Amino acid sequence: MRRLICGVVLLIATPALARAQSPACATAATQTDMNACAAREYQKHDAEMNEIYGKLLAKLTDPHQQALLKEAERAWIAYRDKQCAFQTSGSEDGSIHPLIVATCLDEKTNVHSAELNRQLNCQEGDPSCLH
Repeated sequence: MRRLICGVVLLIATPALARAQSPACATAATQTDMNACAAREYQKHDAEMNEIYGKLLAKLTDPHQQALLKEAERAWIAYRDKQCAFQTSGSEDGSIHPLIVATCLDEKTNVHSAELNRQLNCQEGDPSCLH
């Protein structure tokens, strides 16, 4: 019964999720189109995050700091994947599942991009980031 209720809620929310994801997804009319659009948005933001990560890694001159960043990034990827698997487990049997997964991955990626970007563009005098 709980899965049925979750499925109905997700079915109702599907168009809103696709449109909230990106203006480009507003024209997606089918579940397949919405899934594909959400996946493209996630891939785009993931590539942007990887670019920021690469710039931050290149900025670091201390091998210890570089190793710490690499280790943190590997741990973050594992966290992101496991957290999204948990968060989206209620839709596993539905056609909406790819959309829900892509949306989760995209949200977490956007937050992490901002974190990496803050480190990359650290303000002088800020003791919480690298200079």
